[in-house]
Amino acid sequence: MIPYYPYLLLNKERCLNNIQRMVLKARNNNLKFRPHFKTHQSIEVGEWFKQLGVNSCTVSSFTMAEYFASAGWSDITVAFPVSPFNSKIINKLAQSTQLNIITSSYKNLISIDSLIHNKIGIYIELDCGNARSGVNPENTREIALMVDHIKQNKFYLFKGFITHSGQTYNTNSKQEVEAIHRKSMTILSRIRTFWKESNPEIHISYGDTPSCSISNDFWGIEEIRPGNFVFYDLIQASIGSCTIDDIAIALICPVVDVYSERGEAIIHGGAVHLSKDFTNNPDQAKSFGLICPFDGKNWGSSYEGLWLKSISQEHGLIASNTNVEISILTPGQLVAILPTHSCLTVDTMGEMFLSDETSISTMRKRL
Repeated sequence: MIPYYPYLLLNKERCLNNIQRMVLKARNNNLKFRPHFKTHQSIEVGEWFKQLGVNSCTVSSFTMAEYFASAGWSDITVAFPVSPFNSKIINKLAQSTQLNIITSSYKNLISIDSLIHNKIGIYIELDCGNARSGVNPENTREIALMVDHIKQNKFYLFKGFITHSGQTYNTNSKQEVEAIHRKSMTILSRIRTFWKESNPEIHISYGDTPSCSISNDFWGIEEIRPGNFVFYDLIQASIGSCTIDDIAIALICPVVDVYSERGEAIIHGGAVHLSKDFTNNPDQAKSFGLICPFDGKNWGSSYEGLWLKSISQEHGLIASNTNVEISILTPGQLVAILPTHSCLTVDTMGEMFLSDETSISTMRKRL
């Protein structure tokens, strides 16, 4: 029995289809597949990857690494720049797992030198245009300093280079994604060629859901790390990474009241459930989610003319193009909201349910 509303519903069939497609893409391109688990944050969903032969993963924090290590994942990359405050958990995890960390600059790297006492793999993060963290690939002097420093430390194993072309999330078409992807591949291929001769075992690790979903060319890299693809969302659908029918989660919300005179309705479902990410609907109004009918087990195609216009902490305001359309909704009815950003929605909710009401907990539920 569902214990509370709103709740997060997971369509397992769609989720498995999303995983299978990406597993096949990696296999067809001779790539190591190291999916990012920050989207689902679930040991149970992680098992679905294992059943398809996936044996390594990426996470976004050392706490998350510890969570998945407890479920038997022994080859883990933490894709967030290391900090000296992580040293205790790094040393603990490195005793039982192949732990890989990333460093975003020479200053960042030396900040942990005296604190690491167990063998770890280290990737140098490159900024290929996302402008978030990482070394500029043109800064060959700093990269060389970092490589030399890593190789001189007996506890460090130089794994190679890692990047995230997160700027693809700000695009509006497959063509824009492909252009960013080709540029990133060119940069990474050049880096790989330069360092491969002296470091034949290095890997180039690359990953963002738009590029990995849309592109079929991955020259010069060894590994992909997409994460959002497991569930997808409205941002990915707007980019062209997926279709609406690939989105595998929805927030099930009660309709609380309907205001026919103004063409609006209130749901229990707000920022604490969905986050405040938004897309724009066709007339450029902000949309915090698409509204779909719900029959108690599954959601259907979205209602035409309805969208989630605004959200506060617990309230969601549905708007319609006409008063007639809002009359589709009635107080006490349940509707499904397709989320703008599935990663944040899962993180805020902490638990998912299947159509048979089976609970799937996440790391947040455990915490």
